[in-house]
Amino acid sequence: MNFYVEGVHRMQKIFACIDKIHHSRYWSVFLLVVWGCSGCTLLPGQLNSKARIENKVASSEGLTSTAIYQAQHETVTSAAVNEDSQISLAAHEFQDVASRSRQSANTPVTLLSPDFETPAEPPIRTVAVPLVKPVHQLTQAIIPYTPLPPAPDSAVPSRLPESIADDEWSTQLIPQNFTPWWSDSVTVQFRPQTHQSLVNVNTLIQETLVNSSQIRIINDDPIIAETAITQAMAEFDPKLFIESKFNRVSIPSSSTLDTGTNFSRLRENNWSSNFGVRRKNSQGGELEFSQQFGLNTSNSIFFVPPNQGDTRLTLSYSQPLLNGRGEAYNESLIVLAELNTDIATDRMQAALQDHLLKVTETYWELYLNRVLFIQKHKHLQDGMRILKYLEQRYNIDSLQSQIARARAAVAKRRSELIRVEAAVQNSETRLRALVNSPQLKSSSNLELISIQPPIDNSLPVTIEDAMATALEYRSEVDLASREIEAARVRLGVACNDLLPKLDLVLETYLSGLKGEFDLSRAWLDQFSVGEPSYTAGLVFEIPLYRQESRSRHLQRSVELRRLLSRFELTVQNLRAEVETAVRQVRTANLNLQSQYQAMIAAEADVEFLQRRWEMAPGLDRASSFLLEDLIDSQDRRAEAEQAFVTAQVDHVLSQTRLNRVTGTILRQERIISEAMPEGPVPSSEQASPSPVAPAVSTQQQESKL
Repeated sequence: MNFYVEGVHRMQKIFACIDKIHHSRYWSVFLLVVWGCSGCTLLPGQLNSKARIENKVASSEGLTSTAIYQAQHETVTSAAVNEDSQISLAAHEFQDVASRSRQSANTPVTLLSPDFETPAEPPIRTVAVPLVKPVHQLTQAIIPYTPLPPAPDSAVPSRLPESIADDEWSTQLIPQNFTPWWSDSVTVQFRPQTHQSLVNVNTLIQETLVNSSQIRIINDDPIIAETAITQAMAEFDPKLFIESKFNRVSIPSSSTLDTGTNFSRLRENNWSSNFGVRRKNSQGGELEFSQQFGLNTSNSIFFVPPNQGDTRLTLSYSQPLLNGRGEAYNESLIVLAELNTDIATDRMQAALQDHLLKVTETYWELYLNRVLFIQKHKHLQDGMRILKYLEQRYNIDSLQSQIARARAAVAKRRSELIRVEAAVQNSETRLRALVNSPQLKSSSNLELISIQPPIDNSLPVTIEDAMATALEYRSEVDLASREIEAARVRLGVACNDLLPKLDLVLETYLSGLKGEFDLSRAWLDQFSVGEPSYTAGLVFEIPLYRQESRSRHLQRSVELRRLLSRFELTVQNLRAEVETAVRQVRTANLNLQSQYQAMIAAEADVEFLQRRWEMAPGLDRASSFLLEDLIDSQDRRAEAEQAFVTAQVDHVLSQTRLNRVTGTILRQERIISEAMPEGPVPSSEQASPSPVAPAVSTQQQESKL
């Protein structure tokens, strides 16, 4: 320590002294002493692992004594060696960061190419220890990272739960001879004072494709993208050029050899005009053919002949040999434009299917609301019938409480009818906005009557079959694959940019010269008198650090890796959507069968309670209880009927959504995405029923919204 104090005194004398060169030998001694006293001589590899863990625990304030004991016990054998290597690695990383921060802006940056290979079985590794937060160093060092177990073989088909797998897929969900009582009433006009229009899914899709503004917007995107192909091909079009300029020179004469006389300045007038054609080929070479004319005058006596007229016919060709060579490089913009057009077409197909799915969903929403309106209207009529019966027998065997209960039920059912009425009109408004047909927008009060009923049968479908169909027809898969192909093209261009520039330059020309500005004789002399001149050479150029090309190559490599991961994610999400859609179809089938049984049971319950209430006397409490049960059973029947028709609509929509997930909506409707149909297109999904109004009763005709 005395040596350290003496060294400090010596340093003070050195700083006070002007002659620093004489005492420079003490610098190394002083730095060695300071480095030794600061404890830097202890290398990380020489420290005991247990002692370092105790120091970390003592420095961390957030760990308990139990955690400290567990850390000491678990890291004595195995974690010590791993921790030594991690601390050394962290120290080296810290030194690398500090050294990189001292680099100048002109120092070339070393870029590492990304590694696309992933190990099949990742080994058990230990999380690296950060240097900034010592509290987490111990816990992250002693907790090993264990990877998840490998996924089962994808070739083994996934099994459904036993509760679902035991049930066979039935194609006929409800009895064939069953017809809901509202089937005929749903096609009846609810608002006789307004105009009506009979619609089904097929006609709405046809009108949407022809008249929808959204479809026109979607269809214009590929057309806009296709124009980029022509723009990229225009690079290889021949180009005609004309260049003309006049040059006036007046410089001091430094020697009599400039002018040949005692003129103090050399004066020259030059006019030149050059025109020709140049064209770039697919290999990157550029061919140029040009003709030059010039008129020159000078005050020098050596300028012979005076008033010169000169001509030159030039043919030149420049061909890249390394950077910029080849069809793959020079036609990359054309290939990228074509891929972008295909990507725009895939996006157009996806947007088109989404829009048609909205139209289909809105139609079935309209059908559901119209059926609910008929059901609520019948439900209200049943309540009014009970109320009228009780009011007529008020002085005989009806009680005031029974009449009040019936009136409350009637008021509640009337409010439900009003809400369903608004829902029907809202569905019509949304449908008109989606279709955008002039016939449907002719009147805001136009009533849209849905004439296509839901289908109650189903075809069996498996997840694997649906997944195979989705991989073939889903536009998102094609879009992701084309993006990967475009990224490969950009990566190829970036690889070519890493090469140095080496161009072969060839040029030959014929020239002619005449006095008195005789350009015509000079042009003839370049063919008759003149002889060809030629030039051949190489042009080499390479950046010293190539930072731009190397960074662009790294950028394209990372972009390709990201797109590969995105493609894998797209396939995974697609499989999840397919599994969900198939499961929803199966669930809708089972739900439709269950709701049918529930509706039949609810109807039987209402009929039984109706007979008992009509036969029971009305002055005892049992009659009031029967009335309460009858009203509740009617509510349950209305709920069961509503649940049944909702299950019917969900069953149809589940199949439509499955077609959307597999990308076959356009094929189901026989729609060609490349060319929008201008007329009606028949559908293979279901034959549209003929719009014949069924016979209805007088009571149904008088019902109005």
